[in-house]
Amino acid sequence: MKKMLRGLCFILTALIGLILWPVSADAAPEKEKTVRVAFPIQKGLTDLDEYGNYSGYTYEYLEEIAQYTGWDYEFVQVPGDENESLITLMQMIQDGEVDLMGGMLYDPALREQFDYASHDYGTVDTVLQVLYENIPDFTINSQVQQNFRIAVLSQSSRSVKELEEYCAMNLLTPEYVNCTSVEEQKEALLSGRADMMLNNSINNVEGVRTIARFASKPFFFVTTKDKNTGLLEDLNKAIVSIEQSNPYFTTSLYEKYFMSTDNKLYLTKAEREYIKEAGIMKVAVLKEQPPYQYWNEEEGKLSGISVDLLDYVSKTTGLQFELVSVDTPDLIYQQMNQDEIKMVGGMPYNYDLARERRLSMSRPYVSAQYLILMKEDSTEASIQGKNLALTNAGSYKGEYLGNICRYDTISECIRAVEKGEADYTYVDAYTAQFFINKPEFHDLKMVPQTYEARKICFGVVKPGSMELLSILNKVIATIPDVDMQGIINQNSMNKQTYTIGDMIRMNPVEAIIILVAGFLTVIAVLSYFLRQRARMSKKTALELKKHFRLYALVNDYIFEYNHQTGKLLVSRPRPGKNTEPEMLDFNLKKESDTDEIREQKQVFVDLIMHNDGIVEANLACNDGLRHWLRFAIEKVYDGDALIYVLGKINLIDEEMQERDELLTKAQMDSLTHLYNAETIRNLIIEDIHNRNGDHGALLIIDVDHFKTVNDSYGHMSGDEVLRCVAQLLRSSFRADDIVGRPGGDEFVVYMKKVKDIKGLQDKCSEICSKARELLVENAIKITISVGAAMSCDGDQYEDLYQITDKELYEAKKNGRNGFKVADRIDPQSGL
Repeated sequence: MKKMLRGLCFILTALIGLILWPVSADAAPEKEKTVRVAFPIQKGLTDLDEYGNYSGYTYEYLEEIAQYTGWDYEFVQVPGDENESLITLMQMIQDGEVDLMGGMLYDPALREQFDYASHDYGTVDTVLQVLYENIPDFTINSQVQQNFRIAVLSQSSRSVKELEEYCAMNLLTPEYVNCTSVEEQKEALLSGRADMMLNNSINNVEGVRTIARFASKPFFFVTTKDKNTGLLEDLNKAIVSIEQSNPYFTTSLYEKYFMSTDNKLYLTKAEREYIKEAGIMKVAVLKEQPPYQYWNEEEGKLSGISVDLLDYVSKTTGLQFELVSVDTPDLIYQQMNQDEIKMVGGMPYNYDLARERRLSMSRPYVSAQYLILMKEDSTEASIQGKNLALTNAGSYKGEYLGNICRYDTISECIRAVEKGEADYTYVDAYTAQFFINKPEFHDLKMVPQTYEARKICFGVVKPGSMELLSILNKVIATIPDVDMQGIINQNSMNKQTYTIGDMIRMNPVEAIIILVAGFLTVIAVLSYFLRQRARMSKKTALELKKHFRLYALVNDYIFEYNHQTGKLLVSRPRPGKNTEPEMLDFNLKKESDTDEIREQKQVFVDLIMHNDGIVEANLACNDGLRHWLRFAIEKVYDGDALIYVLGKINLIDEEMQERDELLTKAQMDSLTHLYNAETIRNLIIEDIHNRNGDHGALLIIDVDHFKTVNDSYGHMSGDEVLRCVAQLLRSSFRADDIVGRPGGDEFVVYMKKVKDIKGLQDKCSEICSKARELLVENAIKITISVGAAMSCDGDQYEDLYQITDKELYEAKKNGRNGFKVADRIDPQSGL
């Protein structure tokens, strides 16, 4: 019976295995779907740099889509300018040669040719733009008839039609200045032929600002008509998922690629005139509102975020401020009523407060989360119904959990909590950080709150100047984030050192116990060591005398390392003829050492432990600098056991510097300071032999008709031409590329990493173009001829040089002033 049961179990197991086997095979993961994407080169939307790296709004959106779909992409480019490539790629979409294309506006006619995604992935506006600088101030007023000259692209009929509708709605009479390119539009603004230019919001043009925005249009992905139903379904789902999970994704992409990030400050003519006439403006600041403004006792002056930002405004714009320190907010408003001040520094961004105090607010320059500051042993539950410390002019409108105690300044509020006069207070994160860093407030803790962040701004006394408010807002908007964060950090995160007195005051009971225990321990240790010292004093004295006498014979640094105890002694050279040398005792396990010092000591020990004889090394030394040292090392053994490592040290910085200078001179061409022929050859051979799959490229460059330059202008002018070409090549290639002059008017460049032949051709075209623009003394105009070739696996230097030289010959044969690139195919990569 048992045998029958075992047999049935075996049969059932086999059947289950056979049933599940096909399922397991079918469950193998599918390969990623590769989507062919039309990728016309459009600045900001779809870009490709010289190294083959993709970027742009559409590219990043596609990559985000791939997170949901698992797609891989094949990006397809075609030759021609932007319009030609767009037309070709649209035809490829129609023919099914490409699967997907972005940046398409909806058009009923195009809807018959393509399938549109159900959801857009961005919008574009038609905009009117004017110059930032050297222009009158333009304001479009729909209640006043106005005439403007507007630079438009002659082929942009759709945008012009949208402009006409906008003008009709706003009583504008446009006079069109027809242009053939965006560059010509901007030139029309600069020359004064046009007041404005018509553009779209995703075409970022430097030096202009937008004054009107209209005709917002979504743009979509499109696919081949009726052939990519499944792809469109996945695409639509992914776009919906992106917008639901991150509603700000498209906004962040738009700001990244289509908004200017140069942080340049542009002022209108009226604003510049205001700065000239403004004079010195008095600004009221509270003395006790750290970290925004406070009296710095150590430096004897006003400090803080607001003070430093006003200093930045002054340096950036030329406005002049005089700070007036005030004890309380009421005194500020009293001086305002007496017309003694023009601005208020560090005021809360609060409309009610601004209206009540007759102030116009700048945009906030600080936004910080609100916190509750309470004692370390308190909780949010324990402070309910207790005393809340707030300033008399406080603008906080969150939930009050207790009775309110009013104080003049935030400093007084926090000190009241620390002393127990109040149980808690509300402050922002930067204020809390400033006080928590102080030892006297160590027993306070911060609890984040979810209320609206506290914002700080400048106040301009009404009736104030619109130009002043505009200047302040522009500076706050354009100050680089790193500069603003630096101002905030240096005022709010100034960590103060805790003294022994602070530690004792913070922990009085523990301090007494530690002091008593330490005192008793010291007595016990001293008693033990005094007994040991009495026994070892004679032996130690003899050993030290022996060492001192020995080290007194030499003027070098001598070291002695006891391998068994880990003790290292280093002697300095004796300062005088009849004096003993100074012995330095290095404790390799000193607990107070920083990680850097401990690492330096370990490097020294490792060097003398793993070497014998003469060794040279560059090490960090006690003076905080790195020096070249020569070690003479000798080891002392007891049988097979290492006991001591002895030796001397010489400082050889000057010797190594002379050696490096000689080596550099031997490698360089004396006229151009580029590598000479032998050095070029050795460096290129080394790189070719260590390719690791990367493609290099060799370029040989000759100055056209150089003999004529020498004959016509003299050899000094010829030398200047060579130096100018050398400087051009040095600035046109990457730092790790090899640039040299074998001799005469011939130059050699070896690019270590080149993506493909097109990239090499672009680089050759670039340097030929730059050479034609060179300005050489005596107004000498020059051109160059370039031969180039990609390196392939198995290349030898001589072979690659001959191929490249042949291409240079062909370039000269074709009339010079150009380049010729070898058409080579690498069997490993197909390039």
